[in-house]
Amino acid sequence: MSEANPIDNFMDTVRQATPVLGIAALKPKGACWYCNQPLDNVRKFCSKTCADDYRTEEEVFRNIAK
Repeated sequence: MSEANPIDNFMDTVRQATPVLGIAALKPKGACWYCNQPLDNVRKFCSKTCADDYRTEEEVFRNIAK
């Protein structure tokens, strides 16, 4: 029986944590991270819809990368 590669195990852990870390790790940039609408320097998204859509796309991209 072969053992799992430690790098594969690490990457699996990173992929699982990405949605949680993804939005939390984003820094406000003066525009919505999803639609690029101008914002203040405090908010990351202009609406809950944009935040949800961003999260959904991140999950899709993460699943494609597997």
